[in-house]
Amino acid sequence: MSGDPALHSRRSLTLRFDIPISRTKEFWDALREGRFVTTKCKECGNVAFPPQADCSRCMSSQFEWVDLGKEATLVTFTRVQITPASFVENDPYVIAIAEFKGGTKALAWLEGVEAEKAKPGMKVKVESRTSKEGNPYYVFVQA
Repeated sequence: MSGDPALHSRRSLTLRFDIPISRTKEFWDALREGRFVTTKCKECGNVAFPPQADCSRCMSSQFEWVDLGKEATLVTFTRVQITPASFVENDPYVIAIAEFKGGTKALAWLEGVEAEKAKPGMKVKVESRTSKEGNPYYVFVQA
């Protein structure tokens, strides 16, 4: 934190959830392996992110898994100064939207880059992480 005057609060929030992932398990398994995949509708060709069990365009449940690769381009970002209760243990952080080859966009935390140094058009790559609960997640880092 800088020396600027600030108000601080560190309240805790406990989240308990069970989210069924049977139809998106491939995404989570791939993420654990360091791959970044999503769904492509077999009927209309719509590539959706996050992965979808049913196509948002034509409602088909027939899809295939496609690899998005790891390289992307930063589209936009924002620094979250007031963290939500579920991220109370995190300092302010940067959330970004990046676009993969083919036009698919994803939202993730941007790690290792100060907001002042992030620029739209900057090359980023997606990396897998594992939460302390053992759940996989992903972040963007500068390429």
